[in-house]
Amino acid sequence: MAEVDNLPAWTGKPGQYEVWFLTMSDGMSAYWIRYALHAPTQGAPEARLWFARFDRENPSRIFGMNRPFSMEGASIPTSQLEVRAGGGVLRSGHCQGAMSGGGHDVSWLLDWPTGGETYRLLPDGLYRGGLTPTKPFSPNVTTAFTGRITIDGTALPIEGMPGQQGHLYGTKHAERWAWAHCASFQEDEGAVFHAIAAQGRRGPMTLPVTTFAGLRRGDTWIRFSGVARRRPFWLGGWRIDLTNRRYRLTGRVAGDPALMVQARYGDPDGTPRYCHNTEVATSRFVLFERGPGGDDEAAVLTSEGTTHAEWAGRTPAPGEFAQHVALGPEGA
Repeated sequence: MAEVDNLPAWTGKPGQYEVWFLTMSDGMSAYWIRYALHAPTQGAPEARLWFARFDRENPSRIFGMNRPFSMEGASIPTSQLEVRAGGGVLRSGHCQGAMSGGGHDVSWLLDWPTGGETYRLLPDGLYRGGLTPTKPFSPNVTTAFTGRITIDGTALPIEGMPGQQGHLYGTKHAERWAWAHCASFQEDEGAVFHAIAAQGRRGPMTLPVTTFAGLRRGDTWIRFSGVARRRPFWLGGWRIDLTNRRYRLTGRVAGDPALMVQARYGDPDGTPRYCHNTEVATSRFVLFERGPGGDDEAAVLTSEGTTHAEWAGRTPAPGEFAQHVALGPEGA
């Protein structure tokens, strides 16, 4: 059952982090909400709420904010999904929260249908043991959000906004990565694309970029993977060209830096990562199927503003971005 993959994995020990997140977009407006746990190798663990808004028509409305909460005021049981931090609550198919600061006042109350199988971006073997420092899951790889988001006193109804709900945990982020998800294509309402390209480090050596991608058509996932010395992504761009025994998938993911939020993540050991996220990216893919006479075009999929994407690394990208503002502890 998919919701099993939403259960908290934190053991109470230092040196771990864990995130539950929601991404949603109607093509013009979009939101990114995270409930996070950070247990550093040195110091006290904390929970943190994150919220970001995106607007393709008016980039001046884009902003992000996050706030920490001590574990004394948080609850993350291991036997069920019910994450509580400050006034924020996340449980199966429901979340709510509120924050004020950095010039904005926000609150949210959202519900979504659950069910179906979890999509795992990585091969099953990488979810066992410690070879992969971060383990990503998509318990609700495609769903629709309903409820209300209130920003600076204006209530914004959310009525069946397409998106996904994910969960990940680990001990360390990749050195750099690109990630994308889309479940709202113009040509095929049931198609889902999900991919990550990540580059790690082993000692002083930077490893090749490994890409894992999946494309769902109907009830079937078509999986791809690839390894390359040269990175196929750059800030705001990602070139996809992957093959398996039967299919080839080519295309691109594109995100306008003017529509991004720049967020600082921290590894448990204190080293930073800088994430450049947009929930209103675009994408286009062509799927080819091998036949007796060569490759036949099996599908063309395009998305305008409904692709969720991010680009991240050890240093912040140059340029002016809306900042995901880190607020002080509540009451401080």
